[in-house]
Amino acid sequence: MAHAELPVPTFSSLEPVYGDGSPLEEAELRFQILKAKFAEVFNADPQVYARSPGRVNLIGEHIDYEGYSVLPMAIRQDTIVAIRKAGTEEPKVLRIANVNDKYTMCTYPADPNQVYNPRTASRAWMPSA
Repeated sequence: MAHAELPVPTFSSLEPVYGDGSPLEEAELRFQILKAKFAEVFNADPQVYARSPGRVNLIGEHIDYEGYSVLPMAIRQDTIVAIRKAGTEEPKVLRIANVNDKYTMCTYPADPNQVYNPRTASRAWMPSA
């Protein structure tokens, strides 16, 4: 079965993801902070959260796409995001904010009918080389 065919796991609580004890308490605090910041910035609660676990490559960084062996390992750090679909009367944009105020909010057009042209597209979202 290809990865694209696997179902995305969904949970209604944090315990199955983080276990119990201090990892769970830490995660609950992070999600509470994220929810509060989201409400402050976007004047609404998130509709869904998504999480991406952290990973490091012990060997093989940047060679896995060349077909060579790698040794990835999951780590405790993760990235969590809060998401809300805009209402029908709101502009079609993607707004990205961070709980840390040192990062400014970024806004990008989100027109589903827009044709992407890599020759003319803005590279503001890409890291510098």
